[in-house]
Amino acid sequence: GFAIGRGACRAQHQHLTPLVGREAEMAMVMARWEHASAGEGQVIVLSGEPGIGKTRIAQELVSLAEDRGAKVLWGWCYEHRGAPPYWPWLQYIRAYVETVDSGQLRQEMGPGAADICEILPELAVRLETLERSPVLDPEQARFRLFFSITTFVKNGSRSQPLVLVLDDLHWADESSLLLLEFLVREISASSVMILGAYPDIEATGSSPLAQTLGSLVRGEHLRRIQLS
Repeated sequence: GFAIGRGACRAQHQHLTPLVGREAEMAMVMARWEHASAGEGQVIVLSGEPGIGKTRIAQELVSLAEDRGAKVLWGWCYEHRGAPPYWPWLQYIRAYVETVDSGQLRQEMGPGAADICEILPELAVRLETLERSPVLDPEQARFRLFFSITTFVKNGSRSQPLVLVLDDLHWADESSLLLLEFLVREISASSVMILGAYPDIEATGSSPLAQTLGSLVRGEHLRRIQLS
């Protein structure tokens, strides 16, 4: 799985040795990437026992996608208690914010900026004056947040394709998984590719991840690749 450090994952993809023995899997991943870069959003989830090669395939995709002009954002889920809701998505947003100026950020977030600031307060410093969103009940507020983040992702992919790598998916909190379900259903006409990974043993029974994967598979929004 994603056993090496996250920084190492990002740094090492530029110095990869040739990938051997995973030609079929890489062909599937790259075929999906071609569709995503052409404006047909894609989602791939890699599963398999720890150390089977999920990291290596993710690194290979990242290297090739960046060479072809994509912006790659990494997010990882935290194993222990204490992480805030939407932790991997907060990492995506923080990383993206560092790469664009305030004008572009305002344009891509649009009216949803105030909603995103509710879970990422430091963003308000970049955007300065923001009108507060009207108070809604929790379910309505969550829908509005999901819609705002999804719109932001779709707008961001217009200037260059986006690849979102979701590390340690089996540790994702329920809010992050629900946002993933929402986003996946909205990116079919966007240049967005999501690549997640988890160990097989962690997505069984009635776990939140199993429910999310089941929901996405039923809607034909997901391509699962099991590494043996």
